[in-house]
Formats: sequence, C-alpha cells, structure tokens
Amino acid sequence: MTVEGKKAVLAVAAIVLCVTGVFIGLTLANLDRIRTSVAIRRAAVPVLKTPTGEMVIVPEGEFQVPEWEKPPSLKAFYIDKDPVSPESYGRFLRETGRKEEDVSAELAEEFCRWARKRLPSREELAKARRGATLEDDVSIYGVRGLARGAGFRCALDAAEAGKFR
Repeated sequence: MTVEGKKAVLAVAAIVLCVTGVFIGLTLANLDRIRTSVAIRRAAVPVLKTPTGEMVIVPEGEFQVPEWEKPPSLKAFYIDKDPVSPESYGRFLRETGRKEEDVSAELAEEFCRWARKRLPSREELAKARRGATLEDDVSIYGVRGLARGAGFRCALDAAEAGKFR
C-alpha cells in the first residue's frame, strides 16, 4: 500500500472514530431519556384504567436531582394521569357520608385509600413531573398538571396494578 493509501485509510479511521465518539457522547448524555422511553414502550400496560381515572406508569430507577442531592432509586409505580376529578371526589364524599367540600391532606389520603391507591411520595411526584413546564404542563410520562400544581392525585405500586385488571 502506498503512503497516500495509508494516509487515506488513517483519515477514514479518524473520521469513523470521531463520529463514533460523538454518537457515544450523545447517547450517554440522553441515557436517562432513552431508558425511560424504552421502559414505557416495554411496559405491558403503560396506561392503567381505574374507576377514578387513568394512571400512567413511571418506570423504576433513579432520576435527575440537583447535584448536591443523592438521586433516589424508585420502584416502578403508576400515578394518576390527571388530577382527581371533581366527579370522583364528589362520589367519594357521597359514598363516605362526608360533608366537607375542601380538600385537606387527610381527605386526600382517605380518598386515595377509598380508591384502593395511596398518596404519592414527594420523590415520586418529582420524578413524575420530569419534562413538564408551565407552558407545556405534560411530563415525559404523560402526567398532566404537575408543574402548575393542579389538584392532587394518587399513586399505586406497579406490583399492585393487577387489582384493577
């Protein structure tokens, strides 16, 4: 092989290495988003229909937090896609014989128990809110209204989803 041929081979090899490096860098930078996307697509039932509304799955794993915090690792869970509707809350009030109209923390917790769910933790709410902004208040998981703090919602461990199927 001539000197020019060797230089051409080295130039092509350098270009391939650069392109590969850029690809690897972009993949690593977006790894969390890729994992989330794959986990949602692979979930057997990414949307769970319950008597009080639809729930969406949030896959297990860590999520981004400020660098001074340790990222919590959460198990997969479902969370209400939308805040609890006035209709569902009204049905809860009627069926439990309550007179209160305003939602308190205790009533929200009782509502979730009544709906056979639970209140989400602070970490679960933070993970479910990922990607939502005030302008476009839909998270990467399809949860609506969390960035604006609209209403309250319930959660459910993914392992318990069978009770609604």
